[in-house]
Amino acid sequence: RKEQLGENDKWYCPHCKEHRRAFKKFDLWSAPEILIIHLKRFSYSQGTYFVHRDKIENVVDFPMELDVSGRVLGPTREGAVYELYAISNHSGGLGGGHYTAFARNFRDNTWYNFNDSHVSKVDVSRLVSSMAYVLFYRR
Repeated sequence: RKEQLGENDKWYCPHCKEHRRAFKKFDLWSAPEILIIHLKRFSYSQGTYFVHRDKIENVVDFPMELDVSGRVLGPTREGAVYELYAISNHSGGLGGGHYTAFARNFRDNTWYNFNDSHVSKVDVSRLVSSMAYVLFYRR
C-alpha cells in the first residue's frame, strides 16, 4: 500500500521545484534468494538549534514466514516465500549500545543467541522484541 511522507520528510520535486509530501510504496521486480530488512530504529528531526536524535523502541511484530509474492512485479512471482533465519539486535541508546544476534541452526531448527563470546539456546517467543534491528530471510 502507498504511504504519504510526513511533514518533516518532504521530497523535493525536480519538476515543480518544491518540497512535497509525496507517496512512497515498496515493490520488488524479482524475489532475491536472501532478503534483508533493515528496521528504522533511529529518528532524526531538525530542532531550532540542533538535530534531535532518538532511538525508536517500538516492537515490530515480524513474521517467521514472509510471503512477498504480492509485491513482486516481474514475470516470475513463484518462490517469493521466505523464512526468517537470523536477527541482528541492538540494545542501548545512541551514545552507546550493544549488538547481539539470534540465528537458527538449519540442521536441528534450534534458535541461538550470540552475545559476544557467549552462545546459548533461545526460545522462539523471545525473537520478536524492541531490540530487533535487521531481519534476514531466505527463500
